[in-house]
Amino acid sequence: MKSVIRIPTPILILLMGIFLSSCKKPANESNGQKIQPVNVRLEIVKPARLVDAIQVAGTVKAYEDVNLSPEEGGVVKEWKVKKGQRVKKGDLVVVLKDEVIRASYEAAQAQYNMAELNLAKQREVFDQQGISELQYRNLEYTRDAAKANLELMKARWERTQLRSPFDGTVDNTMPNEGELAAPGMPIARIVNISVIKIQAEVPELYSGTVPVGTQAVITFDALPGDTLRGKVSFVGSTVSAANRTLMVEIILPNPYRKLKPEMVAKVKLMRKSKANAILVSENVIQLVDRDRTIVYVEKGGVAEERRLKLGARQGNMVEVLEGLNPGDHLIVGGYQKLANATPVFVTQEMEKRP
Repeated sequence: MKSVIRIPTPILILLMGIFLSSCKKPANESNGQKIQPVNVRLEIVKPARLVDAIQVAGTVKAYEDVNLSPEEGGVVKEWKVKKGQRVKKGDLVVVLKDEVIRASYEAAQAQYNMAELNLAKQREVFDQQGISELQYRNLEYTRDAAKANLELMKARWERTQLRSPFDGTVDNTMPNEGELAAPGMPIARIVNISVIKIQAEVPELYSGTVPVGTQAVITFDALPGDTLRGKVSFVGSTVSAANRTLMVEIILPNPYRKLKPEMVAKVKLMRKSKANAILVSENVIQLVDRDRTIVYVEKGGVAEERRLKLGARQGNMVEVLEGLNPGDHLIVGGYQKLANATPVFVTQEMEKRP
């Protein structure tokens, strides 16, 4: 007969507890090794001002720019101005040889004077029925024809005198005195740069976000330190088929004429402004699964993954529309080693400047 060893119940319970506790592993241990927290740096999320802008290249153009061309050909008789000279609207710029046309104009003036005189003398005779109505009407038609010819000759003579169409500067004169100027050939260039316009090409993607009145900030590599501000005064109606861009223009005063046509400008178009936006450095945003953008925040000693919905850009900062709130502890250092629920150890915590 076998003997049975009886173990008291209290001792049995104690032994079972020791056995079960030895089978359990701590939550932060794996294969007998404790998971080490990842060192991270934090930044407290705070609202900041967002200025949504795009930067494009621009070119300076004269506000008014015209090439003077004679409607009728002729030899250049005399230049009344020199290159670089300021002119007013209506100032005489150049005179073509006009002897033949001027003689025709003076002859037409004489014919008109004679026709007007004959009509005046015959008016009294007609009133006294000394001539027929047909004869009198013929004199009127002769006078009218002479007047029309006079106006034609005057217009032809005035075409030999080219005048400035606006206030500006003579930028170039081409034929020398004595050389032939053909009809339609540019012989002088007049520009007005007291006001200039910046022409910029906006990518098609942003063409619907830059209306007339959009604020613009303009800088020039050729004029370091000079920053000008203006507004979009014109937006093109069509997108260029060549480079898929839309033309916009900004008008700027240029009283000291420092800005010259064809200078290159950097144009920042301020599309919108928001006072309390959540901005995050693009460096801490991670793209996963091709369509998911995430960051990590510290919460309760572990990393918590946050999926983001992004908005506008401001330099290297990106607007977060959804996924972060003011006061969140955003992980900005050490995030590359993280996964959701990874233990973290905070080595530095910074307050983000608004």
